[in-house]
Amino acid sequence: MFSPLDILYIVLSFCVLWFTAALFWLIWQVATMLRNINDAVDEGREVMGKVEQALTGIRQKFDSATSSLGIVVQLAAKGMEYVMEKKLKKSIEKKSRK
Repeated sequence: MFSPLDILYIVLSFCVLWFTAALFWLIWQVATMLRNINDAVDEGREVMGKVEQALTGIRQKFDSATSSLGIVVQLAAKGMEYVMEKKLKKSIEKKSRK
């Protein structure tokens, strides 16, 4: 029938088979986890890229608005100087008439 050595080889072959199946399952699980992590990192990069684009757009709009605002402030200051000079001249003329 079967000798003890044959039974040992049969048991060892089943052990190797189960060890191989367990090792394959473990490798599969690790690969699945790494793929999920890679997908999450890719999504994070996409979100960060969109945030960066949004911030860049906001910054460009802010820069253009502040440059336009600077011109408006300069024009307003010149206008105020002109108005103040006119008022000063009128007050001087009124005092000189009296």
